[in-house]
Order: sequence, then structure tokens, then C-alpha cells
Amino acid sequence: MDIIGVKMHGRQDDDSDFVLFSLEKDVNFIEPFQMTANSAKTLAFHTECGSYIAIHLMRDARQVYKQYGFDAYDSSTIVNLTRIKRTENVDNGGIVYFKDGSHVKVRKVFKK
Repeated sequence: MDIIGVKMHGRQDDDSDFVLFSLEKDVNFIEPFQMTANSAKTLAFHTECGSYIAIHLMRDARQVYKQYGFDAYDSSTIVNLTRIKRTENVDNGGIVYFKDGSHVKVRKVFKK
């Protein structure tokens, strides 16, 4: 299974911060990691090439998942563009309807 991780140390704030690695082939061990005293613990994956944490911040997810067809529709919602059936404007934003019948309200207003 492949995992996209973000560097634990030495981040550059660009695409080089993200690494695709194999859980079976590359990971020596996994342990809980807490970024700050007030943050929740996340998984840390330790490999021969460095240590990485699972993507857990929206800013990281927005950046790394863009190449897979996702786009941020507001600060708290990242949408798979290939799964959208239709969009609709409503008060203070819009609704994205997906092919499976589910939907999400976002703060984005769609152009008509």
C-alpha cells in the first residue's frame, strides 16, 4: 500500500515536502507523533530515507491532492472534481452534488 507523507523535519513549503512511499517496502516502524503540546497525535512513519507523518492538515491536503483532481472549495472542504454531478448556489455559498447522491455545502459561489 502506498502512502503520501509529509516530511517531519526540514520542510521547504513546496512539493518536495511530500513523499510517496510503500508501507510494506519502506517503513521500518510507525509510532504516534504530536506536533505540539496542544495538537492531536498523528502517525509517524520512519523509513530509511527519513521520517514522515500522514497528511492531516488541510493546507497540505490542498497542495498534494490537487494532482489527483481535487480542489479546495473553501478553507475546510476539498472536493474530488471528477465525482461532481452538479453544483447549485444557495445563501452564502453553494452545494456540490456528487454522482453517488451525496452532497456538501461549501462557502464557494459558483459562476453561472
